[in-house]
Amino acid sequence: MKKFFIAIAVMFLSFTAVQAQPYNAAIGLEGGFGGLGLTYKQFTGPNNFIDYKADLDIFHENLNLFVSGTFDWNVPISGGFQFFYGLGAAAGAWFGDYTALRLGVFGNIGFEYAFSAIPFALSIDWNPGYYATIHDGITGGFGWNQNVACVGLKFTF
Repeated sequence: MKKFFIAIAVMFLSFTAVQAQPYNAAIGLEGGFGGLGLTYKQFTGPNNFIDYKADLDIFHENLNLFVSGTFDWNVPISGGFQFFYGLGAAAGAWFGDYTALRLGVFGNIGFEYAFSAIPFALSIDWNPGYYATIHDGITGGFGWNQNVACVGLKFTF
């Protein structure tokens, strides 16, 4: 009887792992209140992934470039619908009236839907965090990256 329960548990965990990762990697575009960005997402296990982003602020008179990376945990909800959360670090530069460097640590939380019939996924996420600005000294505070609330479209493969 013990072997039966172990076999059922192994089958359940295998099924969960297959369901948790709808694709291996994705590349796409994201947009938010602060600009546009490129994103690359790579699963590192059945329930986690690394997400790299490069954002460009095009909606203000100053140029702002920002790169970030997060390690995220993936929680399948139903079908291709997923919830994710994670932690990350970022670096950026502000060019305008003055030049400044921004460094930060932040969280990532969001939802994604991966289509089964076509190789695309839609996502929405939010990135609150603590950022330090280096320009004539160091200032810091709670804030967000360029795309505080992002909507993304990714090509999955």
